[in-house]
Amino acid sequence: MSSETERPKLDLTVRDRLIAIVGPTAVGKTDLAMRLAQRMPVEIIGADSRQVYRHMDIGTAKPSLEERAAVPHHIVDIIDPDDEFSLGEYLVRSNDAIKTAKNNNNTPVLVGGTGQYVMALLEGWIVPPVPPNAALRQRLEAEFAANGLGPVVDELRTLDPAALDSIDLKNPRRVIRAIERAVAGYPQGAQTERAKPSFESAVIGLGADRAELHSLADRRLDLMMANGFLDEVRELLDAGYAPELPAMSGIGYSELADHLLNCTDLQESVQRVKYRTHRYIRQQSNWFRASDQRIKWFDPGEIDRAVEYGRSWIESPPKLA
Repeated sequence: MSSETERPKLDLTVRDRLIAIVGPTAVGKTDLAMRLAQRMPVEIIGADSRQVYRHMDIGTAKPSLEERAAVPHHIVDIIDPDDEFSLGEYLVRSNDAIKTAKNNNNTPVLVGGTGQYVMALLEGWIVPPVPPNAALRQRLEAEFAANGLGPVVDELRTLDPAALDSIDLKNPRRVIRAIERAVAGYPQGAQTERAKPSFESAVIGLGADRAELHSLADRRLDLMMANGFLDEVRELLDAGYAPELPAMSGIGYSELADHLLNCTDLQESVQRVKYRTHRYIRQQSNWFRASDQRIKWFDPGEIDRAVEYGRSWIESPPKLA
């Protein structure tokens, strides 16, 4: 598929349907979305909390410029690493992208591994704005600086134990933000306000056993390193993006920045990235459960079957009311 004019056309009016492609990191979600785009007209909506940042391409496994030129992409490469991005903003942008795709007579395809983004959109979460609590942040950041992240996580455990399974507990910014939401009266475990989505959805999951997932992630990190991940982190630091920024606390960026700034051993840093990725895969399984009846699961080697499932679902007759 080398140009927009070569994208396939379907002899039907696009109905209010959306395909979501979910699963753990490195399992092949982007590849499946691009393969689906070869069979039907789609627009891809990112659901990845790291791919929103500009200048962070290799370490986030962002779709390539060629892929983004071939198929319209939304919510990818939209903010700078020192900008903030919330779940509420994600929901506004993703719902706007769905409307855009339909207006273009294309099927929206949601792609990403950030489970909170995916489920919030599919389940119609209503997310009230929770402004930053400066005094609370200052206290928690001082606690973190003095005693490490353990006491801060303990405070979150007391306020919102349900949040422990859905956020990166090694990321101080995520932990502090979860405490902010809990103190404001919106803990993760109390997310009950929902509105019926404006679309039907089919959820395609790519999954494998834990050992294979770890192997896939490790191989992808080795390829990232060969393709210049370390140089990407160096360029971000040279551009003035501080390692304390939320964007720079992402998997790989934090560890490689530590290597560059503090001369930690590179191979040890890479191994830390792999271990942290393995933990993240476990966290993702809390969002995308094998037992979830909404998800139609395929192995990574069953891409053709997954593509046909998605296409057939889009072309199937509408359900009778």
